[in-house]
This record gives sequence, structure tokens and C-alpha cells, in this order.
Amino acid sequence: MNNSIKLLMFLCITLLASCSGDDEETTSTNQGFLKIGSLSVELTQGYLENYGVRGNAYNIDFSLKSKSISEKEDGAVVYFELFSPLQNNLSKGEYSFAGYSEAAAFTFTKWGQSLIGKNINAVKGGISVTNGVSIRPSSGTFKVLDNGQTYKVSFTGKGTASYYTDGVLSSTKNDVSFTMQYEGNIERSEGKIFTAKKSNSLELFEKSHAVLFN
Repeated sequence: MNNSIKLLMFLCITLLASCSGDDEETTSTNQGFLKIGSLSVELTQGYLENYGVRGNAYNIDFSLKSKSISEKEDGAVVYFELFSPLQNNLSKGEYSFAGYSEAAAFTFTKWGQSLIGKNINAVKGGISVTNGVSIRPSSGTFKVLDNGQTYKVSFTGKGTASYYTDGVLSSTKNDVSFTMQYEGNIERSEGKIFTAKKSNSLELFEKSHAVLFN
């Protein structure tokens, strides 16, 4: 009888430990997707870069990528340039489309770029895809639902899509719908030194996007 009770207790402890392990694995799993038109790829890692004060807000870059961005299978990269009232975080709330020069809090700029396809790489002043589509936002809403230990964000909007075949632009299309969702861990870093396209220019600063490819 005692042996039966001990065996039952052992089974209960093992089951509880197993469930606890499953919960930890579930909560630590990064989940998300990027969808451009009818194309969709899962996202697995997020990045946050602080480029310091601009105007009355902080220039925060938010990026995501899929597990693979090689030439062997379709991958995805998401990049948004946003302005937040918080120094090292994206404040919770909704961000709308606006200009870079205004640098208003709770806005994102047209310099964002999301890509789906094979062989995604960094290029001077942006990101390229050899075979696939690259889209820059022209409207929409970027939502930050959680900004604590894990992030929860989404985007729904439209943009100008550029389609590439063997590294050559084959066509462009306006008002293409695209969406993004992500919930999971974020790697934080300070934005690396960058320079303007022209000396004393008010144009967009070039950023290396190195965090995505290291």
C-alpha cells in the first residue's frame, strides 16, 4: 500500500514538473508573422535600437526577422522607424504615419521597410531582397500593446511594393496591403554612429541595419 502511494505521488510530481516546463517554454517562445499581399512568413526575433533625441521625442528603430533570411527559402525582415516619448522603449499606444522632419511622438516614418523573399541582405541606406518583395509604408497604424519583459506589437496598413527577380526590379505597385504581428523577446542596443546622405542635410540619416545580420 505504501509503495502504491509513493508511486502515485511520484507520478503527480513528474506531471506537475512537466506542465511547468511546458508553460515556461510557451511563454518564452517568440511568435509573429509578416504578410504582404498573399505572401506570409513567420517572425522569430525582435530588435530595438535607440538613436537618441530628435525634436521632442526619441528616434527608436524597431526590427524583426524570420529564422532564416538565406537564398534557400523565403525569409522576412521588418523595419520601422518610430518616434517615442520614452528614451529606450516604445511607449504603449498607437503610432500613425507622419514625416521624419516633424519627429512627433507616436508616429512612424515612410523610411520603414518590410521584405519577404529569398536572400535578404543589408545594402547602403537600406535592405535588399534578391527574389521577392520589399514594401515601404504609406499609411496604417503601428500598435504597441506590451513593452515590458516581452513586446507585443502589430501593424496594419498599406505601402508601395517593389518586386525583384534575380536582384533586378521587375515592377512596383501602390496601395499594397501588409500586416505584421509579433509577441516575444526584444534585443536592445544603442544605434550605431551614422551620417547624413549629404553634409548639413535634413534628409534621412543612413542606418546600417547591422543588428539584423550579425
